[in-house]
Amino acid sequence: MFSPKKSIVGLDIGSSSVKAVELSRVGKGIEVTGFGQIDLPSDDRDGQINAINTLIKEGGFNPKRVVSSVSGKMVIIRYLSMVPMSEEELRNAIIFEAEKYIPFGLDEGTLDCQKLEDESGGGGNDNVILVAVKNSVIEDHVEILQKAGCTPEIIDVDAIALGNAYEFVQSFCGEDDEDGEKAEVVAFVDVGGSKTCLNIIQNGTSKFTREIYFGGQDFTEAISRRLGLEPEDAEQVKRSGRDDEGQVQDAVFPTIDDLGNEIQLSFDYFENQHGRSPDKIFLSGGGARLACFRESFERIFERPCVVFNPFENLPVSDDIDADLLANGGPGMVIAMGLASRIQKN
Repeated sequence: MFSPKKSIVGLDIGSSSVKAVELSRVGKGIEVTGFGQIDLPSDDRDGQINAINTLIKEGGFNPKRVVSSVSGKMVIIRYLSMVPMSEEELRNAIIFEAEKYIPFGLDEGTLDCQKLEDESGGGGNDNVILVAVKNSVIEDHVEILQKAGCTPEIIDVDAIALGNAYEFVQSFCGEDDEDGEKAEVVAFVDVGGSKTCLNIIQNGTSKFTREIYFGGQDFTEAISRRLGLEPEDAEQVKRSGRDDEGQVQDAVFPTIDDLGNEIQLSFDYFENQHGRSPDKIFLSGGGARLACFRESFERIFERPCVVFNPFENLPVSDDIDADLLANGGPGMVIAMGLASRIQKN
């Protein structure tokens, strides 16, 4: 299909698949005009480049306005409390603050910061988010995109994109800040192939992010061991939702518990810093589609857990299969958050 000129493609390059969401300005509004996903035959550079190129061509996406994201141990996010100052003063001061937190030289990385639009950080200070990424990570990512024929407009961070997806969807819900979910503390848990992204949002503002190195591949390996299956067959069992008389659930429960324990440590830290724990957990990512995942998290955390579909309240082009979009929605939250940059462009 033709991509409208005023469109942005959010491209999420994961460890097991590449996902794309296209948002376009149609009249005075924004609507979903395209989406797609392709599995990665391998996670090496050539495999990624070929998969991106295939997805862009088969989906008819505009490769000239792409927003993508990076993640990993060389991507640092910190939430700081700083004395009030102008934006220019903040950008000068943040260089000295960054030295305390990043594991590489300032000349080896790219820094960005932003004041958070919420209550003060205590004692009249401002809450500020600092993001630092090692230059080599950005350069490698940009090179992959360019070799796949894409023009990267923005390079974001996975965890930030997760929060942006929520903010974007909330803008279509029309909920009251006092009575709606924005007044709550909500935790987003996005379970990818090799890692899980956590973003805790209070009053509509991100307050905590973390990457946890458990993901869907760990569930697949657990199923493979328990049922004596080849990894490819175990992956199909996981995706199909087959129960095999409880054997699949028995296989993945220990891994889900390990992931839950790591998330609980983050909840405890957040509660110690902010005086409250998340009221609700939103689940997304391919791993969260495992049949027993939501029930397991409700058991572990004893609070509501909801599978998050970012397309539920959005205007969608007539050309799109709404059922297919709804089915794939929970796996495309980061791609949606990347594409939501269209609001600011």
